[in-house]
Amino acid sequence: MIDVEGLLEDVSPDSPCGEDLEYDPAFGELERATQGKPEQQFGDTIVPAEEPDWAEVRRLATDLLGRTKDLRVATHLVRALAAIEGWSGFRDGMALLDGLLERFWDGLHPLLDPDDDMDPTLRINTLSTLANPIATLDRLSTAPLVRSRAVGIFGLRDIQIAEGELAAPKDAPGPAPETSVIQAAFRDAELESLEATAEAIAQSIEHLARIDALLMERVGSSAAPDLTPLATLMKTARKAVLGPLSERSGGAPPTGEDDATNQTQPGGTETQAGAAPARTAAPDAITGPQDVVRTLDLICDYYSRNEPSSPIPLLLNRAKRLVSKNFLEILEDLAPDGLSQAHGIRGPEQED
Repeated sequence: MIDVEGLLEDVSPDSPCGEDLEYDPAFGELERATQGKPEQQFGDTIVPAEEPDWAEVRRLATDLLGRTKDLRVATHLVRALAAIEGWSGFRDGMALLDGLLERFWDGLHPLLDPDDDMDPTLRINTLSTLANPIATLDRLSTAPLVRSRAVGIFGLRDIQIAEGELAAPKDAPGPAPETSVIQAAFRDAELESLEATAEAIAQSIEHLARIDALLMERVGSSAAPDLTPLATLMKTARKAVLGPLSERSGGAPPTGEDDATNQTQPGGTETQAGAAPARTAAPDAITGPQDVVRTLDLICDYYSRNEPSSPIPLLLNRAKRLVSKNFLEILEDLAPDGLSQAHGIRGPEQED
C-alpha cells in the first residue's frame, strides 16, 4: 500500500515537480527493473522468462516520485502495485495518476514540447500503456477477484477461460478452471473481501473517468489516448464480482453505474436482478445517445473477444467520441479543413 497523498506533495516549494530525471542512474535502474528477464536458450536448454521483481520496481518508483513528478515513473508504479496487491493496488495507482494530472499538469514530466505548440505526445504515449495488453491488461486479468481458502483464488481470466471465451494457456500448470468451481469460491469467500474488491474496481473506474475527462479538456479527443480496452476490462471485472456479491448479500449490489440491474455472474453471463441468466443484448430500441454508446460498447466488446485483430473497434471508438458533439464539432474532428468551407456555405450569422 502506498501513501498517495504523500507522493502528491510538492518536491520543493520552488520546484513542485522537481527535475526531469530521465538520464539519472536511478531512472535507468527503474527502467531495467521493469523489463524482467527474457526467455533464453543455451543449446537444447530453454530458460523461461522471469517476471520483473515488482517489489523492487515499487521501491524504485516510490523513491523517484519523491524527487520528480513523472508520468513514466508513475505508470511503472501502477503496474507494480497491480502485480503485488491486485485491484486495491491498482486503485491506489490510478488515484496517484489522477492526482498527478490534476495538480501538476503544467510542470509534470515529461514536459509538453514548447517547440511544437506544447505537443503532449510523450505524455499520451506514456498513458497509452495503461491500455496495452501486455504491459497492463494481462496483469489485471489475472488479479484475484475472489479468494477462497477451501476452493482457491480466481481472476477474470479464469472466469473467461471457464466460459470458453478464452483458450487456456498451453503452459498452464493444471486443468482449466470450471465455472462451478469458481462459483463455489465466490460462495465460500469472505463477504468483506468481495465487497472490498468490488469497491476497489469501482474506484479505479472513477479515477479512469476523471483522467479521461481531464485529457479531453487538455488535449482534445483527437489527441487523447484510447483507454477503452482498460475501461472495458474493469467494468467486466466489476460485473463478475457484483453478481455473486448480490446473491451473498441478499440485496442489491453496491452502488455504481448501470451495473446494479445488469450483473455478470462468474463466467461473464449477464443477469437481471431476479431473472434467469441471459447474455447482454443491445437495447430493443435506440432512444437516446446513451443507448448509442452502450450499443457501440457491445459491438467493440464482441470484436475484442472474437476478432481481436479487427480494426472495426478503432473506428467505433472514434465514433463514440462524436456522439455528444454537434455537426460543426464533428466536422472539425473528422475534417478540420472542411470547417472553413462549412462556415462559407452557411454564410455570416445575422445579428439580432
